[in-house]
Amino acid sequence: MDSSTHRAIPRKRNRRNNSNSDRCVNQLVGLLHCYNVFLLILGAGVLGLGIWMLVKDYSTREIAAIVDSRLFEYVTYALVAGGGTVAILAFCGCCGTMRQDKYVLGFYGTVLFMVLGVLVGGSVIGIIFRTKITEGMKRRFEDTLEYNYNVDIIKNSENRLLTDAWDAMQRTLECCGPHGNITSRYSWAFYKGRTAWYLKRPSQKMFPFVPESCCHPGWPSHDCQGINSEYDGVPVKGPDPSVHGNPALYTNGCYDKAIQYLEKHSLYIAIVAGAVPVFLIAGIVISFYLCANVNPEDEDDDDDDDGQEAEV
Repeated sequence: MDSSTHRAIPRKRNRRNNSNSDRCVNQLVGLLHCYNVFLLILGAGVLGLGIWMLVKDYSTREIAAIVDSRLFEYVTYALVAGGGTVAILAFCGCCGTMRQDKYVLGFYGTVLFMVLGVLVGGSVIGIIFRTKITEGMKRRFEDTLEYNYNVDIIKNSENRLLTDAWDAMQRTLECCGPHGNITSRYSWAFYKGRTAWYLKRPSQKMFPFVPESCCHPGWPSHDCQGINSEYDGVPVKGPDPSVHGNPALYTNGCYDKAIQYLEKHSLYIAIVAGAVPVFLIAGIVISFYLCANVNPEDEDDDDDDDGQEAEV
């Protein structure tokens, strides 16, 4: 067996190994294409969720004003930033995968890793917010409603935000006042018994006893306010167990419903912010593997060397 035969055997083995490696790389490229399409949809969904929570009635900004904690709002901004970045990155990843450019793939994997950190942090903050949500919240409800609601809202931006937040919360959760039931002084009756909104108005002006946000939208306003003599009860009279109820008025306080609402939404955020990183990890692993194994220039050089050896 001559020397050329000895050289041919390793070359055949190298070609076989290169062929297997190329097949693996091509399969991963196809997988990464599908992954990026899914990631684009997922990122757009997270982005949409974050924007919806910022602009909807009883938004996270209004929640932050009432509970005096901006953690929930910050987590929502993190969702918007993370979802938008993931969507843009998925599009760039498709381009980098098609070109099989190792630098683009490396950049793609690095930014995915950074987004992973942001979303994991958002998930942790969401869990922290959920555990600390009740601290001082009941007292905060009473104070903001008593001193800030509808007081100098034209000049005072904080009072205007708190007023909008209370109205949005009462409409969304179908409640009225800080806490308690129909017979409590801290539910609907808190408005006419404690708030500057009611107590500082001219003495001859009794109506309205409660804001419009405490009224059921399917009923006329005068029924909600007790102006109609058919309802000889709240909010004109009471709070007292003997006083008749009013189907046009929300009579339960907001505290319990607000706790349930915030716990549910913070759980959703924690799940989303915690689930997305699982998919990101797969993309990080694939992109860095391709970055380490895709090198078209080297492959061309190897082919040229083989051709030259064959001629010799």
